[in-house]
Amino acid sequence: MLRNNLLILLGSAVLLGALAKMTDNGSTVLFALGYSIQALVNLLLGTVALVAPKRIGRSAAPYFLSALLILIIGFGACAAMFSVGGGLGNMH
Repeated sequence: MLRNNLLILLGSAVLLGALAKMTDNGSTVLFALGYSIQALVNLLLGTVALVAPKRIGRSAAPYFLSALLILIIGFGACAAMFSVGGGLGNMH
């Protein structure tokens, strides 16, 4: 599960990072929203797994670890896209 989350994050970072320069960082905002939603879903699934472990059938730890790693890696990728694209000053 952690591998799938990180592959999704990598794919979206590469795709939207390539578009960041062409879209005046509009894709960076989309990337930030996407990885925030991905982290939120992992937190919700982790909470459900913590409260009702039979419903999910897994431990809650992988979900919480995925959410933490997505937030850490996603923030760094988003900051890198902003620095490549020229920062918030270019957004209109």
